[in-house]
Amino acid sequence: LDCIRIGREIVARLNWRKLGPGPSEPSDPPVHDTDELLGIASVDLRLPFDPREVIGRVVDGSRFDEYKAEYGTSLVTGWASIHGHPIGILANARGVLFMEEAKKATEFILLANQIDTPLLFLQNTTGYMVGTDYEQAGIIKDGAKMINAVTNSAVPHLTVVMGASYGAGNYGMCGREYGPRLLFTWPNAKIAVMGPQQLAGVLSIVARQAAEASGQPFDEDADLVRRAEIEAQIERESHAFFNSGKLYDDGIIDPRDTRTVLGLALSSAHSDRVEGRRGFGVFRM
Repeated sequence: LDCIRIGREIVARLNWRKLGPGPSEPSDPPVHDTDELLGIASVDLRLPFDPREVIGRVVDGSRFDEYKAEYGTSLVTGWASIHGHPIGILANARGVLFMEEAKKATEFILLANQIDTPLLFLQNTTGYMVGTDYEQAGIIKDGAKMINAVTNSAVPHLTVVMGASYGAGNYGMCGREYGPRLLFTWPNAKIAVMGPQQLAGVLSIVARQAAEASGQPFDEDADLVRRAEIEAQIERESHAFFNSGKLYDDGIIDPRDTRTVLGLALSSAHSDRVEGRRGFGVFRM
């Protein structure tokens, strides 16, 4: 305790002047009870939830100006403030990112850079939609635009993993590899290439096709054992505490503390100048 007290006294006398803008909006608490955050996201990540319920319990006065609410509805985007600091929010609503969601996210990230506004990514995604029809329609192209925008965005990024963070959705929603200033997870969060059942199923299909191609019989009993082992391994290694132990985040937080933690993170980010990037090049939307 003495070390903490001494450290605080030293920092208090640094007379550091923040280079970024200070809080510019009312920092009144959310209208909705933050304790209710404990009942919004489930430990069963297959159960969807509306991220607006989370946003309304985190941002100032529960005020949220949504951007393109009726377009790309699997991704919620909009403007708010946290402890007086303006922020743009991107939040997964139903897990999968389609072409519309990718284009919407790209536009929103470009806008945030035009007005020098930090971005908050609230992750609960199973990744980008796959399949022949979607790939022919341009999901790879549109997903690449979103990841390009995230990569080249210069405003501070903060990320909170509220649920699932699977596949390339982890990248598009500013996962650890894409350098957010700070990344936090909730205790129920899971991070992996894909869900345990999905990964086990894919590997089973590959093994079955390999056996058919070589003219060998497929061992169903061995496949069941292998699937169970893969599911158990991915379930264990995707857990929030396992990933936090690997330093894939900056800490597991109580959902009720999300507003306070993000307020401190934004204050820290504003120690430096907050400036977006205007010169992204050409995005063919």
